[in-house]
Amino acid sequence: MSSFIFTLTNRSLILFFMLFMVLFTCRNTKAEILIDGTYISASGKQIVLELNISSRRPVNLIVEQFLDPGNFILTTSPGAKKRTSGKIKWLFRNISDRRLSISIRLRSPLKGTISAIIRYRDPDSGQFIESQVIP
Repeated sequence: MSSFIFTLTNRSLILFFMLFMVLFTCRNTKAEILIDGTYISASGKQIVLELNISSRRPVNLIVEQFLDPGNFILTTSPGAKKRTSGKIKWLFRNISDRRLSISIRLRSPLKGTISAIIRYRDPDSGQFIESQVIP
């Protein structure tokens, strides 16, 4: 009987230790934010979104700019990959700079609100990261 209790206690300790190790190793799995976005200009006829990129650059970066459909876009710099009513999309590959500036020129002053979404994969963990930029 005592050997049964001793075996049960050992199993409990081993199980507790394994659970502790799993929780301990998983606690730092949250990916670090590698790209931070700030609006330099978010009114008038010019929208400028500046992205600060850490030294651990992702391979690809997707930026989506949202604005009210009533705004007419004259130009974007760099050139947008896709433009639809109310949304502009860029795809950047093999980013080399630590700072990236996106500029949008409108026909008339900005109407309504704007926001952007930045999407990329963490180069170390492979985790997909999405962050929103609001002026």
